[in-house]
Order: sequence, then structure tokens, then C-alpha cells
Amino acid sequence: MASATEPAQEQVTKQHVRAVTGRWWWPFGGPAKPRTQPSADPDEPHAGQQDTATPVQEAAIHAAEDRGYRTLLSPQTERDLPPADRRALLLEVYEAYLTNPLAHAVIEVGTNFVLGGGVRVVAEDHRVQRIIDDFWQDADNRMDERIYALLTELALFGEQFVRFFVDPLTGRTVVRQLDPLYVTEIETDPEDIERPLRYRYAPPPAGAPGSPPADGTWIAAVEIEAAAVNKVSNATRGRSDLSTLLPWLRRYKDWLTDRVRINRYKGAFLYDVTISGASRADLARKRAQMGRPPEPGTVLFHNESEQWQAVNPQIGADDVASDGRALKLMIAAGAGVPEHFLGEGGHVNRATAAEMGLPALKRFQRRQEYLRQLLVRIVRRAIRARVRAGALGPRINQAFRVEFDELSDTERSVELGRAATSFTTALGTAVDRGWLEAEQARRLLLRFLGEAAPERTGRRG
Repeated sequence: MASATEPAQEQVTKQHVRAVTGRWWWPFGGPAKPRTQPSADPDEPHAGQQDTATPVQEAAIHAAEDRGYRTLLSPQTERDLPPADRRALLLEVYEAYLTNPLAHAVIEVGTNFVLGGGVRVVAEDHRVQRIIDDFWQDADNRMDERIYALLTELALFGEQFVRFFVDPLTGRTVVRQLDPLYVTEIETDPEDIERPLRYRYAPPPAGAPGSPPADGTWIAAVEIEAAAVNKVSNATRGRSDLSTLLPWLRRYKDWLTDRVRINRYKGAFLYDVTISGASRADLARKRAQMGRPPEPGTVLFHNESEQWQAVNPQIGADDVASDGRALKLMIAAGAGVPEHFLGEGGHVNRATAAEMGLPALKRFQRRQEYLRQLLVRIVRRAIRARVRAGALGPRINQAFRVEFDELSDTERSVELGRAATSFTTALGTAVDRGWLEAEQARRLLLRFLGEAAPERTGRRG
């Protein structure tokens, strides 16, 4: 026999979940029907009562149990930064992105290469394509713009948390990015650190952005799609692309500031005036007469008893260009881009630039795959929400692909085209003069193209 208070407890749980989510609709997936396992003993008071709650209900129960408690200042794992250090790092990289031109360039160059041509999501079934387009073009999602924010902030903060809100009646899905600064804790499976269970989100109170964060709200992992870069497998948090560059960005900024000061002082000078046979009173009277220094272009008249001499500071810091380049090279190496990507093109010719661009191209391809997988998971959730709402049949072909503009080595492709043209011309000449048969020339051309054509690895989308 079930407990008489069970309906009231269930109502309290639903009210609590509504308060936790802050939305009138259920989060992604909706309220699943709990499983029931009858007890082996029919006389047991709770025989047949539910013993498994939905992930959202579990999050609400955990939130009620943990209210009033704060996480100790220790990292999630030994591979993670302590919370205070992680918060300081996020604030520092954001400040660098806003104020340091090199830091801004490192982040924006990656976004421009990976997403320069935008993204296309193409489904095999036209009905699924219509659902994808509705989600993509939804005024609350603005995915054509959001993809740039996703990639930029993924590189800047090292992680992204996308929360889903689903209307259970229509399956309409709305996504929002959570600020990683306020995702203060990630609870994982005790036996599987790669399986998150819930996230503590503690934004500042409304109207008080500078105030300390509150205890926050636990959000079930089923509501969130997370992505992280620059992390090892046993870490729970990602790190910014700028995290290893910050010390060198500061040094380069300080070096430039010192150079500005030095160049300013190198152009300064003062007048040293010598008056022969002058007494202390004569010097005081002359100083009073020259209370303001002569302006540029002024003509001075004096007799042989006065001598005027302009004195410049002897700073002796002329040849320091190599020091600044060394600092910028360290920043470029840490960012994984050649120096001419950061505006240092004076030491690079065309051939060298072409060879130096390949490692950066591979890095951008890798980041493109990270973003592709994140978008696949986001779109797949939107499609499944419509299937649960009945807008699509459960057996419909849900296959789709995410397409980017292909990142290719342009210089190598141009060189290959020139070589193919020259080789074809040579084969034509050989056939015309009788040195080769036409079939032999055809086989040689196919062999050349097969050996020299760049191999396409992976699949598009």
C-alpha cells in the first residue's frame, strides 16, 4: 500500500523543480514516468512505490539537501585549478581579451578561420530539415549569430555550457549559454569522472553584478550540453587558449610601454646656461627673467659671458627590436600560429609564410571538429524534442550533417595545379613526337594525379 502523503510530496517536488528551473515548462526530455519495482514482500508498507526519480527531480532533491552549504576551496580533481584560482584566471583572460590587442587577435583569428564562411546544417529528410531551420532561425536562438559566440567564448574561457529549455507541448527548444565564471561546481559520477550528474550555477543577484555570488542552483546534467578544450581526461574544467600566454602578454605589454617612455624621453632636452663671472644674485635675476623656457624657433641674443647648450639624455637603448620580436614569437608559439598572423610580417617571405601556415591550419581544423560535434549534439536535442512532442514520427530519418567551409592549404593546391599543367603539356609533346602512346600517357597522368593529389581525410560533416 502506498503512503497517503505521496501525492503531496510529488506536488512539492514539482513546485520545487519549477522554482529551480525558473521556467513554466519542463527542461529537456520532460517529466519521465518513474519506474516501479514491486517489493518481494507483499506486506512491506512501500511495496510497488516508485524508487527512481527523474534527473530533474533528483537535482531538485539534491538542491534542497545542499541549501546553505558551500564548496570548500579545493579543486574538483588534482588536475583542476582551485576555485579561487580558476575564477581569477577567467577574469584575467577576459580583461586581456578586452584590453590587449595581441590577446584579442589570438582569439579572433581562430574564430575567423574556423567560422569565416558560417555553418550549414543539412538533413537527409526535408521534414527534419524544416525542424532544424525552425530551431536555427528561432528569434530566441539566433544560431547564425550564436555560433560565433560559442566558438569565441569556448576559446576565451575554455568551456561552454549550453542549457536547453523545451516546451513539452510543441517541442520548441530554446538554448542559452551559461557564463563559465558562475558555473562553480560540477558533480560527476563517483565511479566515472567523465559522466557529469549536475552543475551548480551561481550568477550574481539581479541588479547587483558586482556582488558575491549566492549559493547557486543545482542544474541536472540532462539540461546542459557542455564542451571543454585544453583539458586532460581526468579534469572537469577546460582552460582558456590564453591561459599559457598571459605571462608573456604582460611582458610584451610592459616592454612596449617602456619603449614608449624611452622614445618620449629620448626626444626631450634641457638648456644648460653658463654665465661667466655672475654672482648668486645675478643668477637669481637671470633665472627670474627666464621663468619660461624658450619656445621652438626662438632667437636668443646674448653676449660672450653667456653660453647656451642643449643637453639630451644618453639613454643608449637603440637596438632592442630583437627583444620585442622574441617576446612576440613566444606568444605566437603558444597560440599555435605563425608570427605573421599577429602582424609580424617583416621577417617572413611568401614561401616561408606558406610553410609556416600548415600547423596553424591543422589546429584550426581540430577546433572546427570540436565545434562540429558540439553543434551536432545541440541540433540532435532539438530534433528529439520535436519527436517527443509528436511533431515528427519516431521512425523518421533523423540523419543530418554539419558543414563548414573547407580549410585547405591554398598554396599547396596552387602548386599542384601548376605541376599538373606542366606535366600534361609534357605528355602531350611526348605523344605528338611519338615518344609515348596515348594510352601510356593516360596511365602516367592518372598515376601522377593519384600520387600527388592531397588525400582527403575524414568526411565532410
